[in-house]
Amino acid sequence: MKIIIAPAKVMKTKQVNIETTDILFKDKTTQLHNYLMKFNLDQLHDIMKISFKMADTVYSYFHNEYTAVPALYCYQGTVFKQLSLKDYDADDFVYLEQYLNILSAYYGILKYNSAITPYRLDMIMKIDFNLYQFWQDEIDNYFKNEDYIISLASKEFTKMLSHPHIINIDFVEDKAGKMVRNSMYVKQARGKMLDLMVKNKISDLDSLKRLTFDGYIYHEELSTDDNYVYIRNGKQTYKKL
Repeated sequence: MKIIIAPAKVMKTKQVNIETTDILFKDKTTQLHNYLMKFNLDQLHDIMKISFKMADTVYSYFHNEYTAVPALYCYQGTVFKQLSLKDYDADDFVYLEQYLNILSAYYGILKYNSAITPYRLDMIMKIDFNLYQFWQDEIDNYFKNEDYIISLASKEFTKMLSHPHIINIDFVEDKAGKMVRNSMYVKQARGKMLDLMVKNKISDLDSLKRLTFDGYIYHEELSTDDNYVYIRNGKQTYKKL
């Protein structure tokens, strides 16, 4: 079993007292770094669909030196903010080391303590080559011996994997009998579920199904073998999504 999550665009470089490890695919990341260094501000603005102010920041990411920090502490998105990192003990970090992987267009696969610096790169950015194909061999080889993958990642990053048994975790809200997905609530729920998995050392699917939080509960009728639905404010009978 492995758990996958997506990275975040917001990052920080404040150092923490956590021992880091080297990134897994240094040669591939160096190849990407050298390619991205060729773009000027206008090109970054156009390719990444970002403001000129943000393009200036991204340009700095690829041309200046930054202090490397553990990946789980570097990303500052909604998912990552749900993790009570300050409360984690040694056993929690052992769990993270064993089960968690962060997918990245720039680094490929990260462990929780992989030493990284800020960057900006999405899988769907229109550059001279396909990033899914660029990472395919590394991703496939890394996960090939796993029985199944628990995906708390977006579709954009889950698509990096071609594993035959990926279980997507789907969070929905019942609004007067209609099931809806709120992107912010989904991101919060992904982070909170990961936090609970760490604290409860979840390592099997039955235990995963029993997790409840913030009103979310696993819904057997809506779920399939590759899509586990957690619903809140839900009733007992629904048609499958």
